[in-house]
Amino acid sequence: MSKVAIICAFDTYFDRVKMLRTYFEQKGDKVTVLTSDFSHREKQKLQYYPGADHLVHAHPYTKNLSIHRLFSHYMLAKKMKTKIEEMDPDIIYCLVPANSLAKMMALYKKKHPKVKLYFDVIDLWPETMPITKYLSLPPFQIWRKLRDKYLPFADRVFTECELYQEVLDQKENHQYETLYWARNELPCSFADLISEEEMHFVYLGSINHIIDIDFIVNFLKQCALYKTCILHIIGEGESKSLLISKLAEINISVIDHKKVFEQEKKQAIFDQCNYALNIMKESVVVGLTMKSLDYLCGGVPIINTIPADTAELVRQYDIGFNIDRNNMDQIAKKICSMPLAEQFAQREHCRKVYETMFRNGSFEETLKNAGV
Repeated sequence: MSKVAIICAFDTYFDRVKMLRTYFEQKGDKVTVLTSDFSHREKQKLQYYPGADHLVHAHPYTKNLSIHRLFSHYMLAKKMKTKIEEMDPDIIYCLVPANSLAKMMALYKKKHPKVKLYFDVIDLWPETMPITKYLSLPPFQIWRKLRDKYLPFADRVFTECELYQEVLDQKENHQYETLYWARNELPCSFADLISEEEMHFVYLGSINHIIDIDFIVNFLKQCALYKTCILHIIGEGESKSLLISKLAEINISVIDHKKVFEQEKKQAIFDQCNYALNIMKESVVVGLTMKSLDYLCGGVPIINTIPADTAELVRQYDIGFNIDRNNMDQIAKKICSMPLAEQFAQREHCRKVYETMFRNGSFEETLKNAGV
């Protein structure tokens, strides 16, 4: 039995932590999960978080892009390292970001070379932030190097998608392995309630600064030239009211379901929708979104702007359409005239891709094959 420490700075990544805990515990290992006592999503202190064994104190911050945030992350990483020194684990599995965790865990590995250290890069900061014109400035270069300089200390580095290996310039490095997100949920049986007279779209998740609202509005405006369009929204976010108001200006109806977590309730919404929106700003560096897994599990084909991994899945398995500003009208016209039989076929393809690539079995198999 090995002592395993799973380190995760943010509550937003705990779906992955839960899968990792299950994987190690099924091997008979003793697992301890360390996380922050500050919710990055809610910007408030936590007294308890399900699935965490130790909440390590972090300085609060209010803005996602600020010196206070960077300071908070750095001090948290130092405290995590102190906690690890007390625990003396055999295996450290550390989710990155925070980038400063890469440095602190690498320093621990240097002092304790027998420990197995795994990094899991599930986001790229600052690259995934819509601040492209500032990335060459010293603060952001330093922030990036906190990660890049210390990733090589790991015994193995996993990345959320293949695109991240390209950005990190590690595509040919065999120490790097793609570990896609996965879900426990079994696909629910669906009712195929999609309409032939109307086009129903769904957007799931937070509507924030990285979502391309103008693109969504323009695309639905094009679709509305051919059929009546309705957008279902599942989720919240600081830009949600802006999206709804812009759609109201062009007479696109919105059905706001707010937050929905239960798979059966999400499925009841997906059953009504012809396509799901998987649209982010071009500047955002991401190869696969979590919402994609929900869409695929729910059997909803996607309208997709995400490059690399997701774009290739769309091309290879016919699970929707890749779209940009040049083919927007072409895709709008195509889906609005598409026979239901072809849409049903795409829905089945979505389910098959989910079952073969994004169920828990594929996640566990990747870890096992990598020797974890």
